[in-house]
Amino acid sequence: MQANPLQSNLAQADMQSRLAKLISLGTVNEVDYEKAKVRVKIGDWLTTWLPWLTNQAFNDLTWQAPEVGEQVVVLAPCGDLAQGVVLGSLYQNGHNLESVASDVGKDERVNVQRTKYQDGSMVEYDRKKHQYLIDVKQDSAVIKLKSAKDIILECDNDLNITVKNNATVNVTGNATVNADKNIAVTAADNLSLKGKTLALEATGGDLTVKSSATLKLNGSKISAQE
Repeated sequence: MQANPLQSNLAQADMQSRLAKLISLGTVNEVDYEKAKVRVKIGDWLTTWLPWLTNQAFNDLTWQAPEVGEQVVVLAPCGDLAQGVVLGSLYQNGHNLESVASDVGKDERVNVQRTKYQDGSMVEYDRKKHQYLIDVKQDSAVIKLKSAKDIILECDNDLNITVKNNATVNVTGNATVNADKNIAVTAADNLSLKGKTLALEATGGDLTVKSSATLKLNGSKISAQE
């Protein structure tokens, strides 16, 4: 049976069309944040609603939504864009590539993994410096760490905490501070110690109380023992 040339040409044209649509580059035109789907503009053509790829989407879930104007790669199984999946984003010269790591030398960028947000905030790990950085910008910035049970912080060297405004620690149970060596508490202004009972004890030597002005002892009973 002789093949129909017209059918062969149509089949070949269909195959070429499917191959051409297998992998496409486009720009996100619309985003449905409720259904996690986007419509992508490829040339002059607008796709149907397509899902975007994420790291996990079953028992464990991740969320990082694309934005309108973002350049993406679309994979269409069998060349059918109606079944397409948005694989991920591409850097766009002049738009985002220069801003995401402009402060890192070109030879050092291999060591840096970073997420930089539109408001200037950043999460970064530098494997050469062994440094993990969380930098949240803007005056209303908040970093919140919450645990249903314990939070354990371990540091093999020094721990430095700097607060440029007020610091408050509220504990509903007991609070204990232990040091193998010295503990120093200094206030440039007033220092207040208050409790239902207050005990000061020097277990290895003298106890010194010193005032540059008046030293007052107030109590219903004051006694001294030798």
